Amino acid sequence: MAESTTQLSEFRRWVQEQKPILNSLDTDEFLLRFLRVAGFDLTEAKEHLIRFWKYRSENPQWFTNRDLINNPSMIEISHIVYCLQLPKPTKDNQIIFLMRIGQYDPTKYTFDAVTKYAFAVTDVLNSQPAAQTNGFIILLDFSQVKLQHVNQFTPDYTRRYVNCWEKMYPVNLQQIHFFNYPSLFDPVLHLFRMFLSRKLSDKLVFHGKSSDNSSKNSLHRHIDPAILPQEYGGQLESIEKLNQTFVQWTRENHAKMTQLDGFGVDLKQVSELFKKVQKDN
Repeated sequence: MAESTTQLSEFRRWVQEQKPILNSLDTDEFLLRFLRVAGFDLTEAKEHLIRFWKYRSENPQWFTNRDLINNPSMIEISHIVYCLQLPKPTKDNQIIFLMRIGQYDPTKYTFDAVTKYAFAVTDVLNSQPAAQTNGFIILLDFSQVKLQHVNQFTPDYTRRYVNCWEKMYPVNLQQIHFFNYPSLFDPVLHLFRMFLSRKLSDKLVFHGKSSDNSSKNSLHRHIDPAILPQEYGGQLESIEKLNQTFVQWTRENHAKMTQLDGFGVDLKQVSELFKKVQKDN
């Protein structure tokens, strides 16, 4: 405990010394996210923190104007049940984050709009210590995916999207499940694999669209149906009802997302900052 307290103090001192190049939140709760994921390795924690602000600064279209309570677009998207954290963790206490890739109307909502919402609620759920200590499972549901959705995944957007999910958040991604995966999505999957690390690419699990029951049975071999919604052959309530509770929870914890606003890193000097961390190691 004494060692972790010393590392936290040293980490905060380092963060404060990097101003104005790096302008970061430096509360105990926030900095501990990076230390936990790094196994309290200070160099690794510093590098992860820099990446966190680098990708956010590079993608203002996803990390500005994200108010979950007052932004009409965000409120609308919360009601279409695009993504939510399931209420029960796995037996290993891993958080399950469900994303319904084809749930939104692509003629009404842009890819930027739904991604902004997804990252906003992820900022809230990432504040849970379990996210750093036990890790995440992402369940991607492709049930309603159409060509219009696929066309929104340009190479540049796909690269940015993958980088933010894999390299930005201080969490351990345990698995990514592709439920009802359609061959229609193959071109985008090829791009995903180009940008994913080999380590994470090996954690992709596919549950194809040969039949509804086949996909559910395949999913149940990895995730206990006791912690899945009815729509996935599970024992929980419907997704719609689960989302009502989730939306209320994210709004109650809204400050955990908005407190990140206004911070970032000078993108012109971020490479030098990485070099400095390595040199000081």
